Amino acid sequence: MNSLEKHFFFSDFFLRSWRPYIWLTLIASLPYLQILTFPEYTYYDDHFLIVDNFSHIDKWSNAGHAFLEDVSHQGQGGNLYRPLLTISFILSAKISGTTPFGYHLIDIILHCVSCCLLFIALQMLDYKRSLSFFGTLVFCVHPALAQAVAWIAGRNDSLLAIFILLSFITYIKYCSTSLMMWYFLHLLCFVCAMFIKESAIMLPLLILFYSFHLKNEKIFSLKTVLLIVGWGIILFNWHILRSASMVIPIGNKLQATTTVISNLWISIYYFGKIFWPFHLAFAPISTDIHITAGIISGCLLLFALLLSKRRDWKYIIFGLMWFFAFLIPTFYYNSGVHTPPKFYEHRIYLSFIGILFVLLSFSYTKRLGYLKRYFPLILFLLYISLGWLSYAHTFNFKNSLTLGEYDASTSPNDPRRYSDITRMNIPKKLYQEIEAKQGRSQPQESNCNLVSKEELWEIIDELKNQLRSNHNDPGLYHALAVACFARGLFLSSEKYFLMASQENPQDASIQYNLGILYYSAQPKMKAEKVWQQALRLDPTMGKVHLNLSYLYYESGQYQSAWVHCQKAMQLGITVPSSLLNEIRGKIS
Repeated sequence: MNSLEKHFFFSDFFLRSWRPYIWLTLIASLPYLQILTFPEYTYYDDHFLIVDNFSHIDKWSNAGHAFLEDVSHQGQGGNLYRPLLTISFILSAKISGTTPFGYHLIDIILHCVSCCLLFIALQMLDYKRSLSFFGTLVFCVHPALAQAVAWIAGRNDSLLAIFILLSFITYIKYCSTSLMMWYFLHLLCFVCAMFIKESAIMLPLLILFYSFHLKNEKIFSLKTVLLIVGWGIILFNWHILRSASMVIPIGNKLQATTTVISNLWISIYYFGKIFWPFHLAFAPISTDIHITAGIISGCLLLFALLLSKRRDWKYIIFGLMWFFAFLIPTFYYNSGVHTPPKFYEHRIYLSFIGILFVLLSFSYTKRLGYLKRYFPLILFLLYISLGWLSYAHTFNFKNSLTLGEYDASTSPNDPRRYSDITRMNIPKKLYQEIEAKQGRSQPQESNCNLVSKEELWEIIDELKNQLRSNHNDPGLYHALAVACFARGLFLSSEKYFLMASQENPQDASIQYNLGILYYSAQPKMKAEKVWQQALRLDPTMGKVHLNLSYLYYESGQYQSAWVHCQKAMQLGITVPSSLLNEIRGKIS
């Protein structure tokens, strides 16, 4: 029994027989159980993949079609070939239809399965059972992985991890037993991984490195030849199916390679999130990515490596290769797209395992022997802290407002997170701040871009300062709400709108602007409610009728849409002819 086990008098209770899997499942699920109560989608891909395309996932008979189209079911021109992701949505749809519960439930189950498979894989790599268990516990509760669980559209990475680990485990079983059953199971798991995400193509390279350098297999052994032939057949058929689905192929290979290489530095950012899981970000663009934590983490890891009494270099190198192999393919993006690429945090899910391989290859038994008695407390505090951070982090994915605010605040330079301020009725106090900032007068009828990003930040800070001395002014709340909307801080915007409405419940303009916020952030039922309230306060607001006509048209209530179009025109509002023609065509 090693030192860690000796100091855990209940180690037998945790580590004997099947018990670790029960504990891992329990601990992996605890930080995420509250997402089962989230009643809304975030409208960051999830609503589109599930509700908008529900006819593609409502029946098991749709499973076959998933292999002949991209995940968005566009027919042609898509760029994400994810058949098994679509099939997993079919499973969720059978549980809860279009409500989020079933999708969140499957996400939690996938995470628990990933954790159990990781525990098996670590032991098969000859890590001690206790080390494998405690290493896997970190994976269970680490907040950098929470996005893959709490955000429905991030499911593909936890699903990929399952089949990559299964493929790796069955490969090791095949090597140790030479039974063809394990060979075919390995290939089956690998083909499933390829049908989840293209990053799985890196697995054969990792397996070849593991086979030659860690297990000293012969390069031209029968096992190696069989594996290469099997992989080749799978990749050939995968390519045919992917091409048949009319997914956009990678264009200029040299340009794609250059794009990936130019983004390699972002690996440092992801690396830092493993060791410093604070200030997490949903999907920052490159200008909002900071690598200070990654550099410091790398230096600390190097120091730990030097301090370690035992260094298993083969496994350390293998772990680093695993980390980069599954991360690097995500750095590719279509350079023809004019908006800057976003680097989603859940992409670290599978790569994280490689860093665990590295950390578990160190040994400090003698150098840190004086800390033995404190190991239980240290580990307990570590797991509790990580679990609490993960629990708190999941609330960023509660709905479109919370995720919109989280995305905007963690990637402030992303142009997609700034909303057109002229869509709202601009409050007088906000105009005054804009005029003071720009040193010029702006007529309220202006349709130009009123304020720059930098000026907007300064205006928000100035309005907040004014609120400290005049916290009952509805005009200040209204101005701050509109400014936060323009900045993309939807949750803060809603808060200030509600405060403004509470202080001045008779102001129809506040209700109108709040409706614009809800319509933009996708809680359209709320938008309808507040716009109806705006009309009760001021029946002459023609723009409200126009917006309601769009809302009802989009929801299929064509007769109501036509009525509001007519009322908008009676009040002097110009209704686009395209909208009128569309509604006429639907009701005729």
